[in-house]
Amino acid sequence: MPMYYFHLSNDEKVLDVDGTNLADLAAARTHAFGVARELTFKSEGLLDHDWSVWRMLVHDDGGTELFSLPLSDFGTGK
Repeated sequence: MPMYYFHLSNDEKVLDVDGTNLADLAAARTHAFGVARELTFKSEGLLDHDWSVWRMLVHDDGGTELFSLPLSDFGTGK
């Protein structure tokens, strides 16, 4: 099973050093959406920065960026 990494980025980076084994790119996209919803639900942001400036960058095991998501698309859930 391929390994995918779900990094967070604005002016700083929060690296996913563990990664997640998932069946394929579609599963990685579903996982990314779930993590983004969980992070932004009733939460102001990370590292004292509003979610509107953060992106999730999804990379494969070789370090290639496969896609990214603006966390502002997921709102704060308030």
